[in-house]
Amino acid sequence: MKMKMTKDWFLKNIDREDKAIVSAGTFCVSQLQKKQQPVEHMTHSAFAMLVSLSRRKKGLTPEKLSDMARIDLDELVSIEKISGYVPEPRTVCQLALILNLPEDKLLQLSGNAKARDQWLQNQAVKFAARAQSMEKLNREEKSALEEFVKKLSESP
Repeated sequence: MKMKMTKDWFLKNIDREDKAIVSAGTFCVSQLQKKQQPVEHMTHSAFAMLVSLSRRKKGLTPEKLSDMARIDLDELVSIEKISGYVPEPRTVCQLALILNLPEDKLLQLSGNAKARDQWLQNQAVKFAARAQSMEKLNREEKSALEEFVKKLSESP
C-alpha cells in the first residue's frame, strides 16, 4: 500500500499537533526560525537565566551539564553569557531533556521556534525581571524559577 502525503497535506494538518514536536529523526524544521532573525531581548534573557538557574538548582557545573547533555561547553557558556546568542536546536532539545523543561517552550524562548502567542513572552519578561544573577539561588530566584517552570508546563 502506498500512502500519498503531500506537502499541502502536512501543512494543513500541522495545527492538529498543537504543541507536539513530531518528527522522523529530528523535530519539525518548519517551526524553526532563520538564524539571522534577531531574538527578542527579554525572551532570550529569560532563556539564558532559565538555563543558568536550572543548572545551579541541580548543583551542576557548566562542564557537568555540557557532558550530561552532550553539548559543547562553549555553546553552553554562550547561552548563559552572550546576549542574543541563538543555540543550535539540538542543544536546546538536549538541555530540555536534562533540565526537565518543556522542549517546545525552550525552543521558542531560545529563538529557534516561532512564538505561538504573547503569553509565553509575558511570562518570560516577568521571570527575567525577578531573577538576578548570583552564585547561589536566593529565595526569590528559587521562587521565580519554580513558578516559571510550572507556567511552562501549563497550557495558556
